[in-house]
Amino acid sequence: MSASSKIDQPGARGSSAALEQLLALTRGAWRPTVLIIEDHAEIADCLCRMLAHMRIQAMVSRDGETGLKMASVMRFDCVILDILLPGKNGFDVFRELRNLPLMREVPIMFVSCLTDKASMATSRQLGAAHYLCKPFELAEFQQHVERILNAELERQSRAQEGRFPGR
Repeated sequence: MSASSKIDQPGARGSSAALEQLLALTRGAWRPTVLIIEDHAEIADCLCRMLAHMRIQAMVSRDGETGLKMASVMRFDCVILDILLPGKNGFDVFRELRNLPLMREVPIMFVSCLTDKASMATSRQLGAAHYLCKPFELAEFQQHVERILNAELERQSRAQEGRFPGR
């Protein structure tokens, strides 16, 4: 079964209720935006199609430097980050993302072919939202993205309540 056929399966969608409610309330106005930093075009394209199926906007960078430039001028709701990238590796990119004002609290999920315990431990130490090993099922990817975005939406909501008490 090809990746695109998995994306198009009716049962593969199953977005969480909270995300569906938010998307329904904001249809046409706001959709979550995810930055994908992935050097393999086929993987990046597959992730983009899956996110589009979930009604999530995605922007792609094929290397860490370009991803850092994109993140310095636009706020994203989540970053999906490969580790083995040309130039800077994903761990270095993660550290630099955390130094950008727009990216200090944005959840970052590693998606990598590295399955060693040291890489997974480094991702936890850095504070990654999740570490997903390639290859993975698209439903698993979708589940983690939904969980991460729901948590981020709750965090943003709490932050807004703090700025506007009594609302």
